[in-house]
Amino acid sequence: MVEIYLVRSDKILVNHLVDLCAAKGVRHIVFSPGSRNAPLIVSFNDHKDIECLVVADERCAGFFAIGIAQEIKMPVAICCTSGTAALNYAPAIAEAFYQRIPLLIITADRPVEWVNQGDGQTIAQRNVFQNYILDSYELPQESLHQDELWSGGRIINEAIDRCIDQIGPVHINFPLRENLYGVTDTYTKPKIIQSVKTKQQLSSEQIESIATGWNTASKKLILCGQLASDESLNNALNVIAEDESVVILTETTSNLWNPKFVGCIDRTIATFTDEELSGFMPDLLITIGGAIISKRIKSLFRKTQPNQHWHISEHDGHLDTYQSLTKRITCSPSHFFHAIKSKIKPIQSGFSTLWNGRNLLTEEKHHEYISNAEFSDLSVFHSIMDYLPDNSNLHMSNSTTVRYVQLFNPIRGINYFANRGTSGIDGSTSTAAGVSYQSNKINTLVTGDMSFFYDSNAFWNNYLEGNFKVILINNGGGGIFRIIPGPDETDQLEEFFETKQGMTAKYVAKQYNLNYYHASNKKELEDILVSFFTTEDNNRPSLLEVFTPRLANDSVLKNYFEALK
Repeated sequence: MVEIYLVRSDKILVNHLVDLCAAKGVRHIVFSPGSRNAPLIVSFNDHKDIECLVVADERCAGFFAIGIAQEIKMPVAICCTSGTAALNYAPAIAEAFYQRIPLLIITADRPVEWVNQGDGQTIAQRNVFQNYILDSYELPQESLHQDELWSGGRIINEAIDRCIDQIGPVHINFPLRENLYGVTDTYTKPKIIQSVKTKQQLSSEQIESIATGWNTASKKLILCGQLASDESLNNALNVIAEDESVVILTETTSNLWNPKFVGCIDRTIATFTDEELSGFMPDLLITIGGAIISKRIKSLFRKTQPNQHWHISEHDGHLDTYQSLTKRITCSPSHFFHAIKSKIKPIQSGFSTLWNGRNLLTEEKHHEYISNAEFSDLSVFHSIMDYLPDNSNLHMSNSTTVRYVQLFNPIRGINYFANRGTSGIDGSTSTAAGVSYQSNKINTLVTGDMSFFYDSNAFWNNYLEGNFKVILINNGGGGIFRIIPGPDETDQLEEFFETKQGMTAKYVAKQYNLNYYHASNKKELEDILVSFFTTEDNNRPSLLEVFTPRLANDSVLKNYFEALK
């Protein structure tokens, strides 16, 4: 069937790729400018069902696309020119891989015969991301023979389906020969190969067997890692939490809420003594979701291992984070808990009472300490949590920021985001920017100075508006290295670990036309926060830079944990 278009590349497989992306649900592609990817730019831009965005910095573009995918829960494509441009995608691809985000990576390439022959902007791009993708594909570069068109079409169908069905990054490398700017208004439509994905569900026999194992354990602990907001899962866990023998631990990134859940893991387990530890340990540990932030809980379960550990996931292999895995259950957590909740026999136990009692006790001590704490990173987070708008998104950069937030009770109605797939400081701002572009909510990013300056190109695009709010806690360097044991005992702390700096974001804000505010004490901070989350008349993002005492923050935090005991 011959279709007529306004203008498209005259390269047939380019047009097949565009139409197959649209047919399979790809609605956004983020380009970084170049010449080798010109045929792709021309044809994608012609398609009415695909929005084409431009982010010049490839590293930022990759994370921006991750943010869009997180918000819309659909695949997003990124596309760049040949050479080192592709390598700049690597941090975002690794994050998408470990966080299981459907990212379709399209890299334009030079003709195969010119690789390693001294031609400009030419590197070996085939399989360049092989350790951090579900799969890598390379398309035929000429595509003149019908067999080449058939092969190319099949490859494209398979690549997009794999990205969507298995949920993760997939790479398509596309060698393109000049002329790159030739166009046509007619061409033949591609063949669409449909993919039918079936759900992984437990059989009645499996449910009975699992329920038997569950009901024989007198102390059960469900540890929830990073999850997208899931009302169905939350509802199932609400029922499970009524069992006195069940404790449910969450982090803010779990996006689960119930007053019976223990939502501040580090705050609670920091109070455990060696003598009482065994009482808090489960017979059966059940883990769901992605990465866990708390280093304390990882250390605790590796040192004091449960008798049984079940991990529930549709995707993960034998993920044995706590060195105690005894059973892998391949299904969604929501399906698992809905399937077994009617089979559960409540057990009289003080396990839930013990955990929740300790959680409430530490919460009282938390509030007592915070109310009298000096101005510091910790007190700043307390103020921010008090002023966050209802029904908004909170983005946390990595390092100290995401850890500080775990010390405060999860707020019902807030969606929490963080790049915990690889936990790097690169890309936090760009990811938050991508979410804010697609979201109608207020999106607040709380970030440290190192992460902020590292990703300051995140503002270098035309898609940010007044719903994007950035709170930069500037403590003059990588404050985490004053908190974790080791670096503070070396002579290299300030220069090589903390990377002491005296920069301000004022001129970054001026360069990117951001509304800029600053505070250096609690009163200044809270006076600004009162109106900070309203949209400015210019509908531009707002940046609040909070300067905290570099040499006091670590002692305030260490004294906080002592006060909890």
